[in-house]
Amino acid sequence: MSDSRDASYYRAWMSSRTVSRRGLFRGLLSPGKPVIEQVPQSSADVLTRSVARPPQAIAEPVFLQQCDGCGHCAQACPVGIVSVQDGKASLAIDYAECDFCGACTQACKSGALDECIPMDIGLRPVILSQCLGRLDDMCRMCEIACPRTAIFFNQQNQPAVDDKRCNGCGKCKLVCYHGDIILSLKHHDS
Repeated sequence: MSDSRDASYYRAWMSSRTVSRRGLFRGLLSPGKPVIEQVPQSSADVLTRSVARPPQAIAEPVFLQQCDGCGHCAQACPVGIVSVQDGKASLAIDYAECDFCGACTQACKSGALDECIPMDIGLRPVILSQCLGRLDDMCRMCEIACPRTAIFFNQQNQPAVDDKRCNGCGKCKLVCYHGDIILSLKHHDS
């Protein structure tokens, strides 16, 4: 049963009623409770991932229960980087980056992918020691290509990745024509 109430309904209802501050916040925040229960509650949830999952994957323990391996997400992926391995959806960035189009999330019927979860694959670039950008400033392809400006080089030509900006799209790995970037699952120390 769908709720046909829109903004004008609530505006009219609010004009004829008085609502306490507590009631207002309870009404605004209660729809978010189901989403909060699905978001990883600690970094331990993320650490249990052994493979990259499609963007907007729910917390790994719940994902493993929800994902039924139907393959709808893999069929919907326009660049073909989502596949089903060991009966669960996984993601491999080898020849194309994730553009976060949301097609996999829209195709998911099991609830393992949720549009309320931020778009993040959970992969982070690791720039190897033989990176030419470390030697001089002639190569900065990864820094230039990063759509979120998450990779930067300091004055000593040492690369750094801002984990808060990076969403694991994989574009940096693909533009590095020397192969000096690998993607690994992010791990939190805190």
